[in-house]
Amino acid sequence: MSPCFEEDYRSWLDRHIALSQGERRRRIRHRHGFGEKLFLEHVWWPAVGHLDDLHPEYEFVDAEGNYGYMDYGYIRLPRPACIEIDGFGSHARDVDRNSFSRNLDRQNEIVLGNWNILRFSIDKLKENPFACQKHIRRMLDQWYGEDKSSLLALPLYQREIIRLASRSAAPITVAMACECLGKQKTFVYGQLDALVEKGWLVPATGSKRVRSYKLADSTSDFMPPA
Repeated sequence: MSPCFEEDYRSWLDRHIALSQGERRRRIRHRHGFGEKLFLEHVWWPAVGHLDDLHPEYEFVDAEGNYGYMDYGYIRLPRPACIEIDGFGSHARDVDRNSFSRNLDRQNEIVLGNWNILRFSIDKLKENPFACQKHIRRMLDQWYGEDKSSLLALPLYQREIIRLASRSAAPITVAMACECLGKQKTFVYGQLDALVEKGWLVPATGSKRVRSYKLADSTSDFMPPA
């Protein structure tokens, strides 16, 4: 687990507990569990790089005045998004007919309340988190207009690495990136690998274990002027 993720996650969760009350506070403390954290650590954090605008156990009110809760509310204009984490046992195998109908009614109320919805199974989060990350990136692009080819669309730490590489005449090393970000090697390697996957960086030296990186030729069009 990334030390940076764990630190930000605990701070984010504690802040939402402090700001909530009643049933929502109880649900964050007792129902925000393994699947919800798995989604954040292995899908949301690698794809987005921060937890801003994301609210756990977000409270909503349906047309009849009944209160409900979604696993995550992503609150952004022009339209917020509901993100649900579904375990097979609680959502499929053990459900009875009445519960099945209530679940459909609940989703209909969320959609009619002008929310977009994304749903992820815990099995998919475990077995193929990269596919789930792609869905989050498509969500950011299609619903919020974040073009992932833009430098500004990269998570903060990845932007700083690209700026470091753009200022350096020689390929940047892992040690240089660690010093720039103030982070440990494990976290920095994850950011560098993500930038290689996105086409921003290419390995400059090393084979099995890359020792330095340089900007990919295709990124020059996206760099801001010096």
